[in-house]
Amino acid sequence: MRLSSVAETPASRTRGGRVLLAVPRGAAADGPVIATKLFVPALGTRAIERPRLYSRLARALDARLTVVVAPAGWGKSTLVAQWLRDAGVPSGWVSLDAADDDVTRFWRYLLLAVQQADARIGSTALRQLDAAGTDVERDVLPVLVNELADAGGDLLLVLDDYHLVRSPPVHRSMAALLDHAPSALHLVVTSRTDPPLSLSRLRVAGHLVEVRAEQLRFTAEEAARLLHRAAVPELSAGEVARLVDRTEGWAAGLQLAALRLADRPDRQSRVDFIDRFTGADRHVVDYVGEEVLDSLPSPLRRFLLETSVLPRLCAPLADAVTGRDDAVRHLDDIQRAGLFLTPLDDEGTWFRYHQLFRDLLRYELDRAGLATPAALHRRAAEWFRDHGEVGEAIGHALASGDFRLAGELIGQGWRSQFNLGHLQTVQGWLDALPPAQVAADARLTVARVWLHMDRGRLAEAGAALAAAERAAADDAHVGVLRALHAFKTGDVPGAAEQLGAVPGRPADPFLVTVQHLVGGVCALWLGDLGRAAERLRRAAGQAEDTDNRLAQIYALGAQALVAVLAGDLRSAEAVLGQADAVVADALVDAHFVAMFPSLAAARLALQRGRWEDAVVHAGAAAELAGRGAGRVEQAAAFVTAAEAARRAGRDTGQDAARWLGAAAAVLRDCADPGPTVRDWVGREQRTQRAVRPAAGEVVERLTERELAILSLLPTTLSQREMAGSLFVSPNTMKTHLRAIYRKLGAESRDDAVLRARSLGLL
Repeated sequence: MRLSSVAETPASRTRGGRVLLAVPRGAAADGPVIATKLFVPALGTRAIERPRLYSRLARALDARLTVVVAPAGWGKSTLVAQWLRDAGVPSGWVSLDAADDDVTRFWRYLLLAVQQADARIGSTALRQLDAAGTDVERDVLPVLVNELADAGGDLLLVLDDYHLVRSPPVHRSMAALLDHAPSALHLVVTSRTDPPLSLSRLRVAGHLVEVRAEQLRFTAEEAARLLHRAAVPELSAGEVARLVDRTEGWAAGLQLAALRLADRPDRQSRVDFIDRFTGADRHVVDYVGEEVLDSLPSPLRRFLLETSVLPRLCAPLADAVTGRDDAVRHLDDIQRAGLFLTPLDDEGTWFRYHQLFRDLLRYELDRAGLATPAALHRRAAEWFRDHGEVGEAIGHALASGDFRLAGELIGQGWRSQFNLGHLQTVQGWLDALPPAQVAADARLTVARVWLHMDRGRLAEAGAALAAAERAAADDAHVGVLRALHAFKTGDVPGAAEQLGAVPGRPADPFLVTVQHLVGGVCALWLGDLGRAAERLRRAAGQAEDTDNRLAQIYALGAQALVAVLAGDLRSAEAVLGQADAVVADALVDAHFVAMFPSLAAARLALQRGRWEDAVVHAGAAAELAGRGAGRVEQAAAFVTAAEAARRAGRDTGQDAARWLGAAAAVLRDCADPGPTVRDWVGREQRTQRAVRPAAGEVVERLTERELAILSLLPTTLSQREMAGSLFVSPNTMKTHLRAIYRKLGAESRDDAVLRARSLGLL
């Protein structure tokens, strides 16, 4: 369930020098997106052309997947960026990082990259992704695949640094995309290791293009051009060949060597330097890197080391981390020196160090005796916090080991990430904190409860809730959650009692909405239809005012069901129309809250004798209920599906019996589901027994139409109203009633009701 509303935001903005994208309403959840992750890396002036590899990459347009796999420093990203520049194919790019282990976050960036390639594709899938509880493979991937198929034309998507993603759900979703995507989609993955994406099967099928270290090795000719671009005084062909041999054609080694060779004016010193190379492994980086760093002015060297804790940096952030105000000058110096600094945006505001160079800088930082990494991370956390970037702030706070600061930031920021569907991100934050700290902070234990609730893990939610109660027994949020948990586990009277015990009135509009919702559905299942209607109307109004679409749909669907049970079928139909409009607008038909409108529609169809419509709506309700609805709601959906199947004559395949068995099984796990659903299940059990052929039947078997009319006899509906609800004429209704009375041996309507109850038909 979503914990706050979607707010209108501008399409893009800059905050503290950082380029952000706020996804437009109707496309994805509100929340900043790091725009630089979607930029193709800038090539700079020293990149050299490599036509022999471009021709190999061109085969990507005939393949489902292209992998560019090699260890760090082999020029994977640069090569793909160079090729894309002239490929003339609509393309999108995502620079991945460790935070993209969260499958929802990963797919948000993937879909935004698809939109960059073709604005017609991805918006519907993004909106589907925004629904809390959405399953990427079930709900989002099919939408994207259909949009790709409809659009036509080649589209190329680059996932850079895929080795940083270790999440099995991400890998499964990518495998599914490769299996089902149309031939027009071409994925390019750069990685230090083979991605777990069934490469062997793709290779055998001819759907895989591979570029590996052996192809990425620089030739002597390419190395000569690289050295020339780096202003290295002329070397002989033999000297270049020896340098290539020493580095094994490794791009990073060649670039680092070029930095040192450019500073050596005499030929012999250059030759001596080449001769001291010992290979293409990390020792080369250490050796040459130390020479590079040792040759730099002390202030610049210190700046590099202290900013190495930052995966991305801009001048204001760097000044905050170093405690000085010289970042702009140093960044200019670093760019001029070619020290592995990559611009991340067109404005030259944000940068990152090449990963190998950053690794070296962090290694040197530990040895240099300057500010500790923990202190630098803490300053970064405070800067990101002050600029409203809580997610980045939390990452740096955790890296600093300052759990007090991290806990405070998580307490403030978990809800926004939860609402974006980044459940794994929130889980990772909580898991990084000491358990005792989480248990002592009501905000953090509440976060654990919501994580378990959203995943349908009611037992784990109960344990987390107990911890939250120990931390803050009188907290209104904890009290509302206690009532919600009781309701979901099937204790309806207990939930109503606990809701009434919540102290005061919560200030959070979301909690107010949840209070009304839980109170309304408890009253519904307890049979107090008047109170249910009142609370649900208030819940729907509050949800609409705060733009909480999921809560609004839930409340409207429950309202419609109340109207059906009260016999006000016209009102039920009108409210269902409102609910359907919100579902269509918010694209949340895959979320469990859409279960209630489907359930109400099924009960309405049963009242009107539209058996096939009832089967469709009840089936949808039953399927959706399994995605996170409470146990009583699941039982209600299952027993409605049983009745619909029976009335539609589908009992030959045991559909009705199967659904009824499922409903009864769920009820057995409920402490007290209330009378409404219990009565539904009991009546359906008696009816199914009565309509089954058996020896010694006491009465002549009633037809399906007669059973439908019989179910209306205990209500206050007149004969004319019953005829209208079942869409038959009054004369036809009289004919059916005479047949019912004859078969039951009854003389009147009341007599027929008594006789039917004695036979277990009502």
